Amino acid sequence: MLLGNMLDELVLYTAKYFPIVLKKVIYLSILYLTYKPIKEFFMGALRRVLRKKPLEELLSNFLLTTTEVLILIFYFFNILELIGFKTASILTLVGSVGIGIGLALKGSLSDVAGGIQILISKPFKKGDFIISSGAEGAVQKITFLYTVLNSVDNKKIIVPNGKLSSAIVTTVTANPERRADFLFFVDKSTNIDKVKGVLYDVVNNHPSVLKERDIFVRFAKETPTALEFIVRVWTLKENFRDLNADIQEEVKNRFDLENIKIPYQSYEVNVMPLK
Repeated sequence: MLLGNMLDELVLYTAKYFPIVLKKVIYLSILYLTYKPIKEFFMGALRRVLRKKPLEELLSNFLLTTTEVLILIFYFFNILELIGFKTASILTLVGSVGIGIGLALKGSLSDVAGGIQILISKPFKKGDFIISSGAEGAVQKITFLYTVLNSVDNKKIIVPNGKLSSAIVTTVTANPERRADFLFFVDKSTNIDKVKGVLYDVVNNHPSVLKERDIFVRFAKETPTALEFIVRVWTLKENFRDLNADIQEEVKNRFDLENIKIPYQSYEVNVMPLK
């Protein structure tokens, strides 16, 4: 009799729970069988989009990894739901922990957001020379947290992306050509046309000066101690530094050759005789 009761209860339990278990097994099988095709579909679609609109390698890898993780999280929570866990409470717990971590890492999250903004908007790229946030140098590397610059005297400068993305950034090498501006001072007794001729001759004969662009040589003004001249020429960005040094040196040599004197600041000292 006892055995019969047990068999009856087993049949009842089987009849009651078998459809539920079977349904869960079917759902789990569907999740298992569709995980790889779904992941490949979305990852492939994203890769095609990235090929059409190339982004920085770091950002592309971040988007691909994030997509893969989101798909994995979606399937993971579906499995938990099928097993019987209350995902709502888990999500609440994860959200609370996330808020705490977010408050603790507020500065770092700001830098990550700034890094993503820089990688998407591309205000500058690797190799550009930029000036921002009190620092200047050539961009060596852009990460999610910071941007690495190399200064002209070979110093490594690390600028947080949160600060960099919200500041004014001057990209010195953004355009292929740059204008070089010079100021020259000569003695007030010097002939203006002679100085202009010498300056024009120097810049016009320099190979790095772009002759198709305007060469500007003008007398600017007379100061209390000197005559001031302005020179403006255009050159390719890669020749800018050498051009500045060459013009300064060549003008000094030509001034010496033409006996054009450069005024120097002087002071008059009166010595009172002792009584």
